[in-house]
Amino acid sequence: MRAFLALELPAEIKEYLAVYTRNLSKSIPQVKWVKPEGQHVTLKFFGEIAEDRAQEIGAALAGLEKNHVSFIVGLNKTGAFPDLKRARVIVVSFQEGVDNAQAIFHDIENRLSTLGIEKEKRPFIPHVTLGRIRVPAPLLRRDMLPLEEKRFFLESLVLYRSTLTREGATYTPLQIIKLERNLE
Repeated sequence: MRAFLALELPAEIKEYLAVYTRNLSKSIPQVKWVKPEGQHVTLKFFGEIAEDRAQEIGAALAGLEKNHVSFIVGLNKTGAFPDLKRARVIVVSFQEGVDNAQAIFHDIENRLSTLGIEKEKRPFIPHVTLGRIRVPAPLLRRDMLPLEEKRFFLESLVLYRSTLTREGATYTPLQIIKLERNLE
């Protein structure tokens, strides 16, 4: 099975980003846009793994919720990876909560390395993927519509199974880790 670990976005943010993406699609052609149910903050992509490996990963993550509390993030701006000149992925970045997401990411990396899962070599930049471009292309800053100031809590991590279909990927939660509630 294909699997990955992600921070789950609240439904109202997915709805907002769905409308935002529809508006973006009017000025940016040739993009495969991510459906709202596929919007999340990916922490670790495992690729193809066996069922028992998914259980090992779940066990390694046990207790993570005791080390991290839910936290507020704020939408920042729309950009692209690797950059606007050679865009392959259109993303929304965060202006707030980045340190919290990175702390969770590093905790996960350390826990999973004990299972022999290689640590990510690239720096972790928390983001939500909005769309993918098959052939890298330049994007104009003027095509990146401004985002409303949205602040919200990220409260859970989900280990997902990803099943590829003709209509796109479908995601099935295998394990949900609710972070301790932040009372601030």
